Amino acid sequence: MATRPNFFIVGAPKCGTTALYEYLRPHPNVFMSPVKEPHFFATDLGEYPFVRTWEEYTALFQESTDRHLAVGEASVYYLRSSVAIQKIHQFNPEARIIAMFRNPVDMVYSLHSQLLYWSHEVETDFETAWRLQSRRRQGLDLPSRSKGAFLVQYEDVGRFGTQVERLLSVFPPNQVQLILYDDFTRSPQRIYDETIEFLRIPHDGRSDFPRINENKRARVTWIRDLIRKPPPALRRVYRGVKEAVGGGGLDVLKSRMVDLNTVRERRPPLSPAFRSELVETFRDEVALLSRIMNRDLSHWT
Repeated sequence: MATRPNFFIVGAPKCGTTALYEYLRPHPNVFMSPVKEPHFFATDLGEYPFVRTWEEYTALFQESTDRHLAVGEASVYYLRSSVAIQKIHQFNPEARIIAMFRNPVDMVYSLHSQLLYWSHEVETDFETAWRLQSRRRQGLDLPSRSKGAFLVQYEDVGRFGTQVERLLSVFPPNQVQLILYDDFTRSPQRIYDETIEFLRIPHDGRSDFPRINENKRARVTWIRDLIRKPPPALRRVYRGVKEAVGGGGLDVLKSRMVDLNTVRERRPPLSPAFRSELVETFRDEVALLSRIMNRDLSHWT
C-alpha cells in the first residue's frame, strides 16, 4: 500500500533542490516521487502543475512501502505559491518541510537561464527580461510557450524573506529545515547529514556528492523548441508511433537529441550597475531572511 508523503522540498528554484532530491533518492529508507516537480498543491499557478488530480498525485507514491520512512517530493514553486504551503498543512500537518535559498540576485539570473533552456523564456538578455516584468504581469509580451506569467516574474520568485515568513506562519520551526545554497555547495556532506537527521531516518553512509544541474544552454534554439514543444501535428505522429512500436526507443532518441543540443557553460557576469540595482531590489528581503535564520547574509548585499 502506498504511503502518503510526509516531507516536501518546497523550493526555491536554482537553489540546490535538484541535487538534494537526487542525493536522497537512493537512500533505502527514502521514497521520492518519480516526478520531481508535480506541484500538485500549487493550485494558484494555472496550467503549470504537472499533476492536477488526487488520483494522479497518490499514484506517484504507489511504489512506496513500509520500509520507506521518509516519503517525499520536491516542487520548487510551492514557496512562490500563495496557497501551496497551507494546502500541504491541511494534507499532512505533521509533514517536514525543507526550503533552500541562495543570494536572490544569483538565483533570478540563474532562473532566467534555465527558463530559456526549457523554452519558458524567449528574451535572451536578462536585464531586458527583468524590465518586461510589469508588462508581462498584465499579460503582455509573454513567451508563447510559457506555462504561466508567474514564471517570468523574477522579483516575486526571489522574495525569500516573505516566503519564509509565510511558511513559518503555517508550520512550526521544528518541522522546517532552512538550507543556504552557500552551505550546501561548501559542504554537501554536512547538509546531507543534517537532512538525514531532520528526516529522522538512519544514515546510509553516503559520502559521494557529484555536481548536479549545472547551467545549460541550447546550441540551436529551433531544435530545442521542436523537442520541448512540438507542434500538434508532430505530437500526433509521435503518439501514433509510440503506440505502435512502444515508447522506449523514441524516448531514448529524444533524450539523446536533447543532450546533443545542450551546452554546459558559465553565465557571463551581470553588469555592475544592473547587479547593484538587483541588490537594492532584494535588500529588505535578504535582511528579513537573515533575521529569521539568525544568519549574517550581509555578503549578499
